[in-house]
Amino acid sequence: MNKRPRLIKDYFQRKNTLRGLLEQSKVQSLLLQRIRALIPPPLNTHCAAVVQKGSQLVLYVDSSTWASRLRFTTRELARQLNANGIATERITVRVLVTSKPPKPEHERTRRLSLENASLINQTAAGIEDSNLSEALIRLGKHAVKSPE
Repeated sequence: MNKRPRLIKDYFQRKNTLRGLLEQSKVQSLLLQRIRALIPPPLNTHCAAVVQKGSQLVLYVDSSTWASRLRFTTRELARQLNANGIATERITVRVLVTSKPPKPEHERTRRLSLENASLINQTAAGIEDSNLSEALIRLGKHAVKSPE
């Protein structure tokens, strides 16, 4: 038994499935280069990937802003691609999601200061509506005593 580690390129060259994926990746990369050459700057730099499904192209961009801008140019791009020998009936633009969005940071819990509680209690004392006055008094009781 051979205990020497194998090179990954050996797997790509020997296995038909992996070889097919490698060829497909090369074709998509070349197609992306051709499409980027037809898209005006700065849009072309935001085009991250392309997948061809028959006569439909799916362009992946790095943000929703650039996707919206690129959608305005798809008719002209399809015309140029057809003129360059790439049969294209439809172009779909999608946003390439590379990772999960960051988790929102927890906001610091706001505390009612003794000074604000005092102001709320003073306001409650001057209000004739008993329901509102009682609600303000309950709110004033939520004041946090400062550490001494």
